Amino acid sequence: MQLYNSATHKKEAFTTHTPGHVEMYTCGPTVYHFAHIGNLRSYIMEDVLEKFLRYDGYDVNRVMNITDVGHLASDADTGEDKMLKGAKREHKTVMEIAQYYTDAFFDDCRKLNIKTPDVVQPATGLIDEFITLVSGLLDKGYAYVAGGNVYFDTSKLERYYVFNDHDEEDLAVGVREAGRIQYFPIFHYFVLSAGRKP
Repeated sequence: MQLYNSATHKKEAFTTHTPGHVEMYTCGPTVYHFAHIGNLRSYIMEDVLEKFLRYDGYDVNRVMNITDVGHLASDADTGEDKMLKGAKREHKTVMEIAQYYTDAFFDDCRKLNIKTPDVVQPATGLIDEFITLVSGLLDKGYAYVAGGNVYFDTSKLERYYVFNDHDEEDLAVGVREAGRIQYFPIFHYFVLSAGRKP
């Protein structure tokens, strides 16, 4: 089997770290509302890949997250958390919203014959681990605080842009002040906030 390697920009033979075994992580839904057909397309593609790997004889361990906290309404890191927004909309608690739309998501998956991953992990179950991870990034200088959020410092990775054909100047749409001026791309960033300061 050959897969496209985003780092080398070419198709390459698929190999694994452990012969015959695949550790596979795929992003899961943010469970504040129903998934739409565009969302489900991604899960169908992931499911097809996993099923082919199993058909080809690999032992596959697939992990999927459920984002039930910490996803802001705007990709510009403004607005309220999508889960809080959903709770206000439906006059329910955040956890009620999360459970309802998690169940709805997997009901959609069953209708589309999408296999449930081996491990499904809600974000709320790993808050302490997130805080440890983010604190470590801050301590090592790989992240910084701005506007009450924690951001990964892309300038610390020499090959950060290896997965696309752009460079820092192409993607920088502004700068952030965090003891220094830094360019920050419009995408390829994540907001690490979980309701608690690291």
